[in-house]
Amino acid sequence: MLDCAQAMPQTDSPQPDSPQPSPLCLLIMEDERADLQLIVRTLKSAGIIFTYEAADTLEVCQQLLNTQPFDALLSDYRMPGFTAYQVLPIWQQVQPEIPFILVTGSLGEEAAVACIKSGMTDYVLKERLFRLPTVLMRSLQEFALRRQQQAAMAQIQQQAQQEAMINRIVQAMRGTLVLEEVLQTTADQLHTALKADRCVIVQPKADGAMTAQYVSATTVHREEILGYTCPISTSYRDSIDQGQTLQVDCIGQISRPEPRTLAQQFGIQSLLMMPLLYQEECLGAISLHQCDRERSWTVHEVSLVRAVADQCAIAIHQAQLFQQIQQQAQREQLLNQISRDLNSSRDPNYILQEIVECTGECFGVDRVTIFALDPKYVHVLNEWRAHEQIVSMLDFKAPLSTWADRLDPNADVFWGKVLHAPRFADTVEPSTYRDQVKPSQTLSVLRVPIFIRDQLFGGLVLQTTTCYRTFTDDEIRLVERIADQAAIALYNAQSYENLEQLVQVRTQELKEEKIISEAANHAKSEFLATMSHELRTPLTGILGFSNLLIKQIFGPLNEKQQQYVMGITSCGEHLLELINDLLDLSKIEAGKEELALETMVVEDVCQACLSLIRERAYNRQLQLILAIAPDVSTCVADHRRLKQILFNLLSNAVKFTEAGSITLQVQKQLMPTEAGDRAMLQFSVIDTGIGISATDQALLFQPFQQLDAGLDRKYEGTGLGLALSRKLAQLHDGDLTLQSEVGKGSCFTLCLPEKLPQALASGPEMESGNKS
Repeated sequence: MLDCAQAMPQTDSPQPDSPQPSPLCLLIMEDERADLQLIVRTLKSAGIIFTYEAADTLEVCQQLLNTQPFDALLSDYRMPGFTAYQVLPIWQQVQPEIPFILVTGSLGEEAAVACIKSGMTDYVLKERLFRLPTVLMRSLQEFALRRQQQAAMAQIQQQAQQEAMINRIVQAMRGTLVLEEVLQTTADQLHTALKADRCVIVQPKADGAMTAQYVSATTVHREEILGYTCPISTSYRDSIDQGQTLQVDCIGQISRPEPRTLAQQFGIQSLLMMPLLYQEECLGAISLHQCDRERSWTVHEVSLVRAVADQCAIAIHQAQLFQQIQQQAQREQLLNQISRDLNSSRDPNYILQEIVECTGECFGVDRVTIFALDPKYVHVLNEWRAHEQIVSMLDFKAPLSTWADRLDPNADVFWGKVLHAPRFADTVEPSTYRDQVKPSQTLSVLRVPIFIRDQLFGGLVLQTTTCYRTFTDDEIRLVERIADQAAIALYNAQSYENLEQLVQVRTQELKEEKIISEAANHAKSEFLATMSHELRTPLTGILGFSNLLIKQIFGPLNEKQQQYVMGITSCGEHLLELINDLLDLSKIEAGKEELALETMVVEDVCQACLSLIRERAYNRQLQLILAIAPDVSTCVADHRRLKQILFNLLSNAVKFTEAGSITLQVQKQLMPTEAGDRAMLQFSVIDTGIGISATDQALLFQPFQQLDAGLDRKYEGTGLGLALSRKLAQLHDGDLTLQSEVGKGSCFTLCLPEKLPQALASGPEMESGNKS
């Protein structure tokens, strides 16, 4: 090795306020000291700030490259015992991310080309050494740009991996309503994608303890972990509830003894725990374990797990909502069944027996009874049991004198109050329980009073005999409603007075439930509209950046890169169309879509729509035909929405027609209505395509319904176009209908009133349209 030196340009006075660039670190392969000094002086005279190491043997070169990072490698072509070609593989193996510039005395053109092809960055002849600073700085800039591009590509690949992971989980969510399948798929996907030793999804039990509910399928000793209470997540429950990520690169970082001991027991070296948080409610956590080594979790990995956790939290919340809806539906079905029983018979014994049977089957308890009070005794009128092995209480009868506390309105166990006793033995005196209650083997009780005309008749009792049970507030309210139904049945059996008033009360309840249902539907539409707007914002950014890449403003792309960028743009535009359709559909369902009505020339609208699909039809060798009746000239409609409907119909016709023609026909037609015949304009799109079966026609105008919905779909589409078109037609006080037969083509007909109703035609939009 010749020497080690630092070259810094001399200045007259220091400038402490201006930042100084970091000096370059160069490795110079040169056996002649004079040439080495010439290279140093040349770079210094160009104002380049640098330090350098000099080497004249392959061994020294390799040692320096292995032990010290450099910004560039400058090498003579021929040195004693070796050439630059022998330096090349050392550079490529150790530090290929820095420029390799050949500095040589003489080099022919063919030899120069061979050097560049072999991997060297550039070359400079010693007789033209003044070019070295320019070549060096240009090469450094090119390598810096290449590193930026590689980093950008790595980021894109990471984002693609994250998007692919999220898409797989979202697809799993859409493919099944079974939450267990979604979460198990999530655990398996994260295990594979992040190459962890295990992925565990923990969820809280009723007592608040976190237990392992789902474990990735390829985990060793998986069965031992399932259902295990996780002290780590339980110990850090406060942090998890606040949405804080627990990232442990080394298990020694855990200060609390119990979770650290558990981690050591299961051989955990590193840990990443991401909370499942939805609207500030903790639904569990995703826990990734690395057992074979310590692991530093990268920002990308944490971001990926967080994104997946957000999707899982949404899935869990949706599953909970779905479960609540199912429970509510079952409860309403039970009430409806009881109501039907009330109307089907006037026999009180039959009605009460139906009530206890429906209640027992709905709540899954062991026994349901209805008891009554008379002046001297309490006795059971009706009973339902889950199976014959359960002790019957149908013959139970006891003097009221032994139940004096149950007759005291101030007592907690008063028969006129709701009694919820998860451990029933604790609510009765030992002697009473031993003599009268214990033989029934009752463990838990929910008792609701039955009042008839403000008089305590008795009660409806739900009991368990095989396990203890705590009833929820919703369940208690439902039993109270059932008790009310029982009271109605008994009241009807005793007297039919005030029957009309009772029916009106029930009718009012149904109206209120309908209002609540309609409000929920409206809220859903509002949610879809809001989310569609939120989705369009990031998608617009994706399309903008992809278009910049297509234009190659920041540098040329190779053929494969162009193909991928074009794919991103195509998928983004397709997704944007779906979001726009979804937004339009949501706005209509939410009642926020307003029409800008105007009078327009029918032929102009039709020609404009045909021009949009003419090229696609020509490519498929389809004939386009426009047939407008002589008595049709203008129409009144929202210009943009009318074009949207016709374009959707024509696009579908082109998509599903292999050969033949597509006809757009416009004519007038009188349609019978309750107020008499009404003049309508019919825009008919007639094709010679595949046709549609009667079964498919029934579903065609529903959102997200398509003719070929399987995995091997032949025709692209979202299933929103026809549903949106019909909604827009109905918004015009018209309709969209279909006539089709398999193999003989289809005819979609848009019917619009020739004169719109006064409610639609008198708005400010109509006035502005006429003025234009």
